[in-house]
Amino acid sequence: MDAQRLAILEAMGVDVYLPRDHAPGAAAGPGWPELEQAVRGCRLCSLCETRTQTVFGTGDRHARLMVVGEAPGAEEDRQGEPFVGRAGMLLNSMLRAAGFERGDVYIANVLKCLRYNALVQLEDGSWDRIGRLVRSRYSGRVMSVDEMGRIVPRRVVGWYESRVGNRRVFRLSYCSAKNAGVHRIGIQLTGDHAVMTERGFVPVEELVRGDRVATGQGLSPLAFDVVCGTLLGDGHIRPATSLLSSSHSAQQRDYALFKSGLIAELRPVVGQMQVAAVSGGAKSYPIVQVRTRAHRALRILRQDFYAARKRVPPWIGTRLNERMLAFWFMDDGHTRIRPGRQPVAEIATCAFDAHDLSVLVQGLLRLGLRATISRGRLYFDVAATRQLSERIAPFVPPPMRYKLHPEVAGRIAFDPGRLHREPAQVLFDDVEVEEVTDRKRTDKSFFCIDVDETHNFVTAGGVVHNCRPPNNRDPSMEESDRCLPYLRRQIELVAPAAILCVGRIAAQRLLGCEETLGRLRGRVHRLGAVPVIVTYHPAYLLRSPGEKRKSWADLQLALKVLHGHGA
Repeated sequence: MDAQRLAILEAMGVDVYLPRDHAPGAAAGPGWPELEQAVRGCRLCSLCETRTQTVFGTGDRHARLMVVGEAPGAEEDRQGEPFVGRAGMLLNSMLRAAGFERGDVYIANVLKCLRYNALVQLEDGSWDRIGRLVRSRYSGRVMSVDEMGRIVPRRVVGWYESRVGNRRVFRLSYCSAKNAGVHRIGIQLTGDHAVMTERGFVPVEELVRGDRVATGQGLSPLAFDVVCGTLLGDGHIRPATSLLSSSHSAQQRDYALFKSGLIAELRPVVGQMQVAAVSGGAKSYPIVQVRTRAHRALRILRQDFYAARKRVPPWIGTRLNERMLAFWFMDDGHTRIRPGRQPVAEIATCAFDAHDLSVLVQGLLRLGLRATISRGRLYFDVAATRQLSERIAPFVPPPMRYKLHPEVAGRIAFDPGRLHREPAQVLFDDVEVEEVTDRKRTDKSFFCIDVDETHNFVTAGGVVHNCRPPNNRDPSMEESDRCLPYLRRQIELVAPAAILCVGRIAAQRLLGCEETLGRLRGRVHRLGAVPVIVTYHPAYLLRSPGEKRKSWADLQLALKVLHGHGA
C-alpha cells in the first residue's frame, strides 16, 4: 500500500519531504482510552500549571482526513475542544466547501518578536521602546488600528520576551519615514512577525516589492478630504517640514477660518500678510494664510502628491468624492454668471500636466460629472455645471455660496452634518524591508506585547500584529516536544489517508523542519506513508481574508491526494 501511495504522488509530480525524526507506522502503543487518560494527566511541561483542561482531539477516529493545528488558544482551553470560536467556524466552512462536515475528519493540535529598541507609539502620542514596555509590564494604552482602519488606543494585556533562535531578522520601514543616519527610521523584528499591509497581515519575510504597509499614522476622513482638496488646488506641503499651507484673498478670511477648523487635528494657524502685486497694480495686497504644524501623515501624503513637481496621485481617479471636490472647487473653481446666458463652471489646474488632468477627468466621471480640458483648465457645460453645484452644495458654507449655480445655491442648503469628525484612518506607504540577520550578535532577546481587541500596535516601522491574541502565544520547542508523542500516536490510531496541517507552527513541528509557511505550501510532504498538505491557520485568514483563495487551493490539493488514494 505504501508503494502504491508513493507511485500516485510521483505521478502527480508533487514534492516529497521526509521528516528528520520519527514517523507514524504500525508500531504497537496505547489505545484511545489509555492515550486520552495519559494526556489528561500529563505534567511534562509548565503548561499544566495554567491550563483549565487538556484539549485532546475531536471527530471521526477512522477519518480519511486529519487536521492538525498549532496549539489550544484561550477559548479552546476553556471548552476542551480544538478550533472553536471564529477560527473554528471558518475551519468548518472551509471543510464544508471541500465536501466534509466537521465530524467527518479528526482534528488535533501539536500543542514572534521585535528588538528591544523598537519604538511603540503610546496613547498620548509619545514613543517608548518595546523592551522597556515588556520588562516594566506596561498596562497602559498604545495606538492601534481597528478593523475599519481607524487609529485607536487599546490597552496592553500581555508581555513576551523570547530568544531569536534560528529565526531571520529584518529591518522594516516605509518610504516616507525620516532618515536616521544611513537608514530610515524603522524597527528590527523577526521574519515570522506579521505586518499590516493593503493585502492583509503578511509575515515580514514574505513582503514583496510593491507592498504598501500601514504606517500607523493618518488623518480623519474629514481632514483627509479637506487636505486633498486643498492640494488639488493651490495648497502646498513643504518638503523639509511636512506642513500644509494655503493662501486666500482677504475677502475669504471667514472661509479660511472655517477650513482651518475642519483640520484642527493638524493644529493650523491663520495669519494675514501683504504680498507683492502683479505689475501695473498696487505694490502689495493682503492675503490670509492657513498653515498647519508639521505632521507625519502630511509627510506620507507628500510622497503621493509630489515627485519632481506637484502631481495628481493615480488613486484620485477612484477616490475623489463630493466633499473633496467641494474644497477643491472652493479653492480653485469659479462659476461664470453672464447676463442672458446659463452659468458655466471651470476649475483652474495650471500646475498639472496632461496625464494628471486625465486622472482628474476620470475621478469626475466616477461622480457623474463630464468635464473637458482646455488651456490647462477643466470646463463644465451648462448641464454639468448644475450637476456639479448640486453635488457640492451641502459642503459649501455661507461665505462661499457665491461660487455655486445661483438656482442650486437657493435650493440646496449648507449641511454642517456632512462635515462631522471621525477617528483618524491609517495611511499606507511603500514598504522598505531588508534582512539584517546577525548570528554573532550577543543581543538575542526579542520582545512583543499583546494588545486588547485589535491585536496590533503602531511602531516606528509600521503596524505589526501581536505575537498572538491574548493568552495564545506560540508553544515553545520544549512544550511541542513533550506533546509530539501524543500526536504521533493519534496519527497512528486514526491512520488517515492525508493530513492537513494548518499554520506554520503545526507544519514545522510535525515535519521537523524550519521552512517558512510560504515555502511549505503548495507541495505534498510525507510523514512516513501519510501525505501532508500545509495551509494557513484560520485565525490568520480572519485577519487576512485576501489569502483565502490560496487556502482554497491547498484544500483542492488535499482533495486531489485523497482522490488518488481511492475509496
